Amino acid sequence: MSIITHLRPARLDDCEHIFNAHEYAVRYTCARTYDSTVLAAWLALLGPQSYVDTLQNPDKALWIVDYKGHIQGFFQLDLREAQLDALYVHPFVHNQGLGTALLQRAETLAAAAGLGLVKLYASLNSVAFYQINGYQSLGEAALPLNKTVTVKCALMRKYLLD
Repeated sequence: MSIITHLRPARLDDCEHIFNAHEYAVRYTCARTYDSTVLAAWLALLGPQSYVDTLQNPDKALWIVDYKGHIQGFFQLDLREAQLDALYVHPFVHNQGLGTALLQRAETLAAAAGLGLVKLYASLNSVAFYQINGYQSLGEAALPLNKTVTVKCALMRKYLLD
C-alpha cells in the first residue's frame, strides 16, 4: 500500500462517497456473478443513510480507504456480533491491495475488541479473496434482499487468536 493510500474511521461527510463506492462495486463487480433481479434488489437497499446509522452505533465500526484523494472502499464491522457486515472496493481500483488493507484493519479492530474470530457472508464473487486471506467457508447461505429475492453467498469465518 502506497503513501497515497490512507485508512481512517469514516465521518458523516464521507457517507455519499462510501455509497458511491458501494454502488459501483455491487453494480459492476457483482454483475459477473448475480443476475439483474438480484442486483436491482441489492442496489435498492443501498443509500447514504445506512452509513450514518452505522456511524451512530457504538457497536459498529465504519472505516474508509482513501486512495489518491478519493474514497475508494470501506468496511463495516459489527463488534457485538463479531461480523464483517460489508467490505467493498471500487472496481476501478481492484488489485491495488486496498481490500486486503481494509480487511487487515477490520481484523485488527476485532482483535483489539477481544474478539477471537470474525464471521461474514461473502458474495460468491468474493469467496476467493477471503480464502486467500485465511477465511474458511462454513457452507452456502442465502440472505433475503426483500420479500421475494435472496442472494446466494458463503458463510465464512477466520479465527484471530491462536
